[in-house]
Amino acid sequence: MVVITPAQIQAAFVLASDVYDGKVTPSIATKRLHEETGLNRGSAQDFIVQFRAMLGGEVFKRSISAGGAQYFLQRILESRGSNAANNALVAVWKHIAYYESLEQGHLNKLRAVANDFIAALPEGISLEVSDAQFSAAVARSRTDSPEARDKRLKKANPTPQTQVVTTRVFKRNADVVAAVLARAQGTCERCEKPAPFARSTDGSPYLEVHHRTQLAHGGQDSVANAIALCPNCHRQLHHG
Repeated sequence: MVVITPAQIQAAFVLASDVYDGKVTPSIATKRLHEETGLNRGSAQDFIVQFRAMLGGEVFKRSISAGGAQYFLQRILESRGSNAANNALVAVWKHIAYYESLEQGHLNKLRAVANDFIAALPEGISLEVSDAQFSAAVARSRTDSPEARDKRLKKANPTPQTQVVTTRVFKRNADVVAAVLARAQGTCERCEKPAPFARSTDGSPYLEVHHRTQLAHGGQDSVANAIALCPNCHRQLHHG
């Protein structure tokens, strides 16, 4: 097992950030991390991929140590703000859900880091973090035996607890939505099937407008960046 030192993690964060900002190429950053810190090339590449995934709130599939995740989360909060930190936390929870769904063990240390970091967010967690955290809990429960799950269910309080979350909402252009729906003419632009039902308000075909590059990831609120989808295709793009 390769042990990655705190100094290597710190150097990886700096160069992964530079790669994300376009200041250096991934290959040069990988080479520098290897030559200057002794970090093996595979781990260097992993850190670069993980940093980009964190800022985009996307799942990453290569393992990250609890110490590495803790440092990256804290430095992202300090250098890029709470919105970026929320995205990074979403990515960590998605990684936990992915790894534990493989039934190769539980990431207890990484879970502890993610849970502890929630308390450090000055503006609280986003709805996306709450959803990702819950998905990770479901993934873990599904790997348990039915007996263990039933035992917990018998002791569980059926009245759900509440949690306060913060939500950032983009002020979208209504003309973009109207133009995309008009272009689709009631047909999903992905599976090319008719809308599954009509809206109760006006009888128009029910389709959802999806941004190809999400607004949270820097995508434009434009007709060119949007597509009309049936609910099934929309969910598949987000969760499939």
